[in-house]
Amino acid sequence: MENRRLDSKRLGLCLLDITAILAVCLLLSFRGIGAMPFYDKQEAREALVIWEIHNSGNWILPLRNGDEIPAKPPFYHWLGALISMTLGRVDELTSRLPSAVLGTMGVLLTYAAGVILWGRGAGLLSALVLSTSFEWRTARAARVDMALTFVLLCSFLFFLYLYRTGGGRKKAVVLGILLGLAMLAKGPLGLVVPCFTFLTFLLIKRDWAFLKRLHPFTVVSVCVLVAGSWYLLALGQGGKEFLSMVIKENFGSVVGSQAGHSHPFWWYIPYLFQNMAPWSLFFPALALFVYRYRQKLVKEEMLYIVVWLSTVIIFFSIFSQKRTVYILSAYPAIALLFGAWWYKLKNEAVPAESVFLTRLAAYLTAVSFLILAVLLMLQLSNFRPLDYLIPLLDEKDRMDLLRVAALFTKYRFASLAWSALCGLGGLFLILAARRNAWGGFLACTAAIMAISLNNVQSFDTELAKEYTLKPFMNRVVSIVKDAPLFYYDAKDYSVIFYAGRHVHQYEPTVSKVSSLFYVLFWENEWKKLRTTEGLVVQARSEGIDRESTREGHLLLVAVADPHALGSASGALVTVVKPLSGEQKD
Repeated sequence: MENRRLDSKRLGLCLLDITAILAVCLLLSFRGIGAMPFYDKQEAREALVIWEIHNSGNWILPLRNGDEIPAKPPFYHWLGALISMTLGRVDELTSRLPSAVLGTMGVLLTYAAGVILWGRGAGLLSALVLSTSFEWRTARAARVDMALTFVLLCSFLFFLYLYRTGGGRKKAVVLGILLGLAMLAKGPLGLVVPCFTFLTFLLIKRDWAFLKRLHPFTVVSVCVLVAGSWYLLALGQGGKEFLSMVIKENFGSVVGSQAGHSHPFWWYIPYLFQNMAPWSLFFPALALFVYRYRQKLVKEEMLYIVVWLSTVIIFFSIFSQKRTVYILSAYPAIALLFGAWWYKLKNEAVPAESVFLTRLAAYLTAVSFLILAVLLMLQLSNFRPLDYLIPLLDEKDRMDLLRVAALFTKYRFASLAWSALCGLGGLFLILAARRNAWGGFLACTAAIMAISLNNVQSFDTELAKEYTLKPFMNRVVSIVKDAPLFYYDAKDYSVIFYAGRHVHQYEPTVSKVSSLFYVLFWENEWKKLRTTEGLVVQARSEGIDRESTREGHLLLVAVADPHALGSASGALVTVVKPLSGEQKD
């Protein structure tokens, strides 16, 4: 009877934890994702693939805008298309829901892993650290990165389960399916990264005998069957163009001369500290904790978590192309290490230097929130500290900062409340650290971070409304109706998405139009025309483009005579439309 009561109590506490975790995820991953319009190329680019699947019925190789082969495999797009079919529409909400759902499931899975490995407190802390990390806001975006991260998380944790239970052929089939889905999320690295982790772990453990119990032939065969079936079907539809895109995307744009986002080997380290603040202030204490328990690591699951974290960061550091979301699958491992650290901190005697570093990080966390409170108050006064940053930024970031500064004034009451929360929270954190009330300290930190990130997301939404071309395109659709619509030179994926139709570049030798048609010009393109005779501007966008290659607003121009456009532009350069327009991402 007593055991039943204890089990019932544990279940009740776990349900309470899950409720709290879901509340944080609903606030940070779901709130407002349908109200925030697309305003950059990345999200609209993926949403267009979902639109193509939904409208064309082509689930194998949907051509974005009717002529571009997507550079990313379709796992994320399939999920978005299923949601869109269920709700009967493709919009910002249905395009972002896969990320939000998978991000939340990833947090819950991390919680479950922490509970199983070290107990309820460890699981709860792991989930809160993960969900309130700045980089985990990727769960709000229509991007393939969270889909990859979730499947990799499942793969990493399932391998640990396999290792603890001794392997088995049936379990190997499940691992093969997970690795296949990871390949369908973002290509071959979905297989290479986890295998690199698994082999490194077995090398350190010197347990090559486990490879036989892992049944690697079964794992690889199932993985190839799951992912290879799509690649073969896509190759049948796309031919040499698809093959060239796969090679360019997975090799040429990563290590070759075409690699974008090129950064040095150590680039991820400072960004990891930045994007996990203020939790990253505890990294020195966490590192000391791992060093202190290095002798026990071989016998405990922590070794695997450390290997998982290290191999992901090292793997992506090797290549020249780097983006912060590439190491997103390392964040659950860091969060689980926080859970393990909390378990030791709560249940075992901790060395004095560990206590010192922990308390120092706690005070720095409290001070950082107090500083934020003061800065928010000053921004609402005549001092305005953001003004001092303006000369240090480039033109695009300067424009963003000016708009953010205006939002503080516009939402004065919310900003005052945010300042008060950070101030009172910082004082509470100092008190909790002095009394070693670590449970209250961590809960308070997570609460302040959740509310702060929620406010940041509100600012993001307001900025999106300033930059988006959605209202303009709604007017364009009502003006153009069924008439032909083209873009002049520089296209925009969000424009095509909100047009609800294919929009191609106007080319005199290809675009045979004899009646009235419309062309979308950016202002810098419009100014280069020799003459505008016979061209009539019908609408001008409210928002402006943030791409450095363009400037000004977008114009809708009516063209009654095709020769007028040809004479206005002189020798119009015909640009061959690329089959894939996103390699450097």
